[in-house]
Amino acid sequence: MLRLIEMSDWIGKHPELGSEEVEASKLIAGELDKHGFKVEMGVLGMPTAFKAIKKGRGKGPKIAFLCEYDALPGVGHGCGHNMIGTSGLGAGIAVAKLMRGLPGEVWVVGTPAEEGHGPSSGAKKRMAEAGFFKGVEAVMMMHPMGNSKATVATGFLAITGVKIEYAGRTAHAAADPQNGLNALNAAVLCFMATHANRQQLRRDANPVVHGIITEGGLASNIIPDRAVLQFSVRSSDDAYIPTLVRMVENSAKGAAIATGCEVKVTVSPGLKTNVRNPPLEKLFVKAYKELGIEAIDPDFTASQPPGGSTDFTDLSHFVPGMHTMLGFTKADVTSHSRELCAATLTEEGHRGVEIGAKVLALAGVEVLTDEKLRAEIKDAFNKAKK
Repeated sequence: MLRLIEMSDWIGKHPELGSEEVEASKLIAGELDKHGFKVEMGVLGMPTAFKAIKKGRGKGPKIAFLCEYDALPGVGHGCGHNMIGTSGLGAGIAVAKLMRGLPGEVWVVGTPAEEGHGPSSGAKKRMAEAGFFKGVEAVMMMHPMGNSKATVATGFLAITGVKIEYAGRTAHAAADPQNGLNALNAAVLCFMATHANRQQLRRDANPVVHGIITEGGLASNIIPDRAVLQFSVRSSDDAYIPTLVRMVENSAKGAAIATGCEVKVTVSPGLKTNVRNPPLEKLFVKAYKELGIEAIDPDFTASQPPGGSTDFTDLSHFVPGMHTMLGFTKADVTSHSRELCAATLTEEGHRGVEIGAKVLALAGVEVLTDEKLRAEIKDAFNKAKK
């Protein structure tokens, strides 16, 4: 366990953005190689993705533990992905030690760029659509959070990205502004129009629309001829996403007309809401209990408004999955913050890695050894997909 903690701290202190996690992926994959896994780097053309397999005595069920290890720009590991990567690693190594006496396979899969940075964004979705997990009984991972709770049925929002680019015309901002077209003004108007429409959004769909201006000029005495915005639109209703996208698009076009600028809108492929699997939820409640932790009732958790998004959701449409959330801090610490990043390097963070690895391993062994449970997991998955 000490090695896992050392690795979690190292990754936490050396953050790498999505698609650029060269050292983190090498570190985890190298450790798997030391423990007898057959490791393949760069799967599906993603340089920092990997697949590691440890086979047992003959054919049998397959399970997969997922690792994440990408950091956030400016915040580092404020989402705790250093803990995710090492807990998945620890679970894989623990279960692999039992494979000599068990049929089947245990996989540890490195899934880069969960935060949506770079060309490997949406890695889990790409893997699922390519049939990467075909034949796997269940995929499992642990995600840390800044509280003292454990959940096994956290809901996630569907999400789509909208990039807006305005093209205007430069001019001297004081001496000759009448000959300029202000792209930054268009961006500001787009934001204002989007905000003005919030009152008309469906509350039951849990809509979330948020964005930033990534480009908006180079000097205050030059009329900006280029401005770029990046929006994310989210909802607990997959069918409502196009409505939200259209709202942002209309705001963008209206602002272009008002300022005389040209506009280009690019909508990126989105991610869906997740598919629940009650037998897996029940299994993880049991596993947490064996570790002395009382997980929150799954149905209560699922009834609460979801907040975040992840590419794990699309994966859950292809294979039964568990994305358990493990609170590891006594005090509440918000996610995507420098405070959470710092917390991952404390004794609380170290204990979180240990618990995460153990709960995944306990659940994984049961999936491998309990044929009835596997049938229940598969049946629940098939029913949810109808």
